[in-house]
This record gives sequence, C-alpha cells and structure tokens, in this order.
Amino acid sequence: MRRAAAWGLAVALVAGAWAVTVLAPSDNAGADAFTMRTTVGERVEGRNIAATVLDVRAARSIVSESGWRADGTWLLVDLSADAGVSQSQGLLTTATLRIGERTFSASERGPDEMSIYREQLVPGVPMTGSLLFELPDDALVGHGTLRFATSTKPWGDSIVELDIDLDALHVTPEITVADTGWAR
Repeated sequence: MRRAAAWGLAVALVAGAWAVTVLAPSDNAGADAFTMRTTVGERVEGRNIAATVLDVRAARSIVSESGWRADGTWLLVDLSADAGVSQSQGLLTTATLRIGERTFSASERGPDEMSIYREQLVPGVPMTGSLLFELPDDALVGHGTLRFATSTKPWGDSIVELDIDLDALHVTPEITVADTGWAR
C-alpha cells in the first residue's frame, strides 16, 4: 500500500511539474505591446496614443502643398492623433505596413510638413496628417496591416493596428497631400 501511494505521489508531482512548465508564461510575456485594432473612422485610445484613421488612399503620384512631387506607387493613411499621457513620449516613431511577407516603413521623403510620421504628438490636442508609404508597383494586392505607435519598441505600450483590403482601393493618378497640422 505504501509503495502504491509513493508511486501515485511521484506521478502526481511529475504531472504537476509538467503542467507548470507548459502553462507558465514566457520570460518576456509582460513586455508584449497592447495591440489596439481599429477601423477607418473609429477612435482608439491607449496609454500614450489616441488616434482615428480618417481615410486610406492610393495614388501613382503625390504632390505636397508646397509643390514637391514624387511619382511611384503610394499608399496614404490620413489620421488624427494625439499623445495619451505624456508629450515627452509622444513622438510618432513607428509606422509600418505589412503586405504578405514584406514590411514597409513610412516614407521620410518630401517636406517635413507633408507627413505626420516622426511628429511630436501632444496630449489632448489632436494633430492631423498622413502616413505615406512608397511601395513597389505590384504591392497593392491582397491585405495589408498598418501598425503605428509612439515608440520604436512599444513593449508594454500601445500600438494601433488597421487591416487594409488593398484590392478594394481605387488608385488615383495623383493626390495632393495636405500639410500636417493641428486638428480643427
């Protein structure tokens, strides 16, 4: 009887150890970003970013209000955003578009006032502008995922995510991009 109890206890301890190993979170589980999924027109609010994606457009050429021009395949994401808590951590430094296995960063081409990328956001004062993505000619097919945040490594912080149906976009010959500015 004692021998059976010892074996039963041993099996229970091994099973318990196995369960703890399988169910325990990874070492960096607490550092994952808090992904906030959104749709066009929906406002989302995280710890240090609040944003509304206003529109998603595509064009073969973009022109700034000052006259700067770039030809190519462009995806423009118009948005309104402000910092949630702190201006010191409100720089919009992450903006990526993932299409299939490829990831594109927001373009830094053109005049500074043309893009909201790398702009300083302020708590409670929305800024409007566009994220500009220069893409290969064959990239506007399938689905894409836009992600943007106020940190290059948003571990434990908020990141906004928008799914985009690229096949549904109408590609216009040219779009004039409004300068970034404070929302009215």
